[in-house]
Amino acid sequence: MNIRDRTLAAYRGEEPDRIPWLIYDALCPRGEMARQLRNRGLGLKVSVPVLSMEMPDVRVETKTIGNIVHRIFHTPLGDVSMKERIYLREGAGSSWIVEHPVKDLSDFDVAEFMAENTVYAPDYDSFFVAERNLGGDGVVFVWAGRSPLQEMQLELMGYRTFALMLYRHPKEFRGLLRALEKRADERYRLIAESPTEIVNGTDNINSEIVSPKLYEEFIMPFYKRQARLLHKRDKILEDHMDGKLDCLKKLIHETNLDVIEAFTPPPVGNLPLSEAKESWKGKGISLNFPESVFLEGTEAVKKQALRILGEADIGDRFMVTITEDIPAEHRWVGLEAVTDVLEKHGTYPLRMGSIS
Repeated sequence: MNIRDRTLAAYRGEEPDRIPWLIYDALCPRGEMARQLRNRGLGLKVSVPVLSMEMPDVRVETKTIGNIVHRIFHTPLGDVSMKERIYLREGAGSSWIVEHPVKDLSDFDVAEFMAENTVYAPDYDSFFVAERNLGGDGVVFVWAGRSPLQEMQLELMGYRTFALMLYRHPKEFRGLLRALEKRADERYRLIAESPTEIVNGTDNINSEIVSPKLYEEFIMPFYKRQARLLHKRDKILEDHMDGKLDCLKKLIHETNLDVIEAFTPPPVGNLPLSEAKESWKGKGISLNFPESVFLEGTEAVKKQALRILGEADIGDRFMVTITEDIPAEHRWVGLEAVTDVLEKHGTYPLRMGSIS
């Protein structure tokens, strides 16, 4: 099997020849080391949009001062503004919102207008080019955009304003949420009609910011609706759940997701893989190798990789991935160590006796 076929087999609940080993395309800088590891089975997970988006009645004014991008969104109902820090150190992501657009109740009408003014259109050209260029070296997938709750938390408000608005102004909060849900439903409808097979919910689910109560009220119904839509078109729905999940594990089991993506075990997360496998029978797990272990050196990485395989049972519907940044000085040595272990022990089905 090539990497693409191996990965799709794991996604579909079929039998791969080996446990898939993937890295986000953007996290794998090109060069000799990357070529060596990819020749040994490291595949690419490539995200490509299948939609274009515009807000015809919103004018965006952008200005960059130093390492801060200032954006003002001008609408018929008024303006909102945000600030984003760029030129971050390597390994810290591409940018970080330092001032969110929704700062108080007066911004709700503008944010709601922007959601309602968003227009999507199918655009498959980039997707077909990416699939053709990637070939058997990995899989192409689509980020579907955050669930409305996480969009409010992470993109529109930030955690503090989100919490204040949720509890002090529930009526206005739910009004904006409904507008975001309507927009997301349209986005998913078009994605369901697209050529992609793998759809990622684009969240960052972590029980430290998404409590069981919030998850059950807002996350579960949203994905139940989207899964019903996508499954009619034989799509696979995964969500990016890279935080602490122990107190959410039962609710995640009840959520209509095919794959838990970016699942991160201890020492970064708080849910061991063996417990996740037991709790989420029937679902796939795309495990993010815990990034802090890379800081501890080669032997620690190999021990962690062996521990992961030891907890993966036979490895059904299981993948090992890199979905978070690794500091440059630890990147290639760490990736090589994981590759060494998977190359030696990653044949499917996993045999517990051979892993030590």
